[in-house]
Amino acid sequence: MIITSKIAIVTGAAQGIGQAIALLLAEQVNVLILFDIDIDGLEHTQTQIHAQRSETMLHLEIHKIDVTQESEITTIFDKIRAKHGRVDILINAVGGSSSAGKAGATIEELDLSQWQALLSLNLTSTFLCCRAVIPLMKVHGYGRIVNFSSIARHGRRDKVSTAYAASKAGIDGFTYKLSREVAPFGITCNAIASGITLTDRIAEQFWQVRSAAEQQAVLASIPLGRLSTPLEQAQIAVFLASDAASYLTGQIIEVGGGI
Repeated sequence: MIITSKIAIVTGAAQGIGQAIALLLAEQVNVLILFDIDIDGLEHTQTQIHAQRSETMLHLEIHKIDVTQESEITTIFDKIRAKHGRVDILINAVGGSSSAGKAGATIEELDLSQWQALLSLNLTSTFLCCRAVIPLMKVHGYGRIVNFSSIARHGRRDKVSTAYAASKAGIDGFTYKLSREVAPFGITCNAIASGITLTDRIAEQFWQVRSAAEQQAVLASIPLGRLSTPLEQAQIAVFLASDAASYLTGQIIEVGGGI
């Protein structure tokens, strides 16, 4: 599955699933543009990409961007338009569950600013990037948009907040509706509802702080009996960004080990 001669953007590429996606796409596209607010993490991703693809065929750009800020999104996409003229792939991998300070905060523990911060990070950032990229996809009548939902969108996971569940449920509705808007222009839009994925952040904040009995209970709730790796989520994202998924749009693909 090769995605040659394409220009791709990945948000949240400094770590976790976003970084895994960037590493996979680096093998398959001509231009790779990475966004994150964590410039040190982006530089680490850049170093890894250069180590695995040393030839000069790949044009790689990293940008320190807060994707929740409209002004920053407008500025960077204006630059991309001027430099590249189009974008073929957008993968919105930025997100998180702990912006409220506690991933599993109850509604009484959330203040309005924490609620808004999680919706902004997970949902508004996706809206802003999609709104900015679609005109650049329409130029050539082609585009692949991949958003990130979560198995938490159903509200059945105990260790996430109502804000996180609401933001991810919002991604589902956003993806369904946007897919219908952009389909006439050759643009597909799908989302991945990721399961519990053992990124460095999840390992430190969620997994390692649990007792052995708690870990076993979590694993017992997953039919495949284990947590996902970032690579497993990334592989599905890259598939959705490829021409192998050219007739697939408006879908939420649950990658949760059968949960």
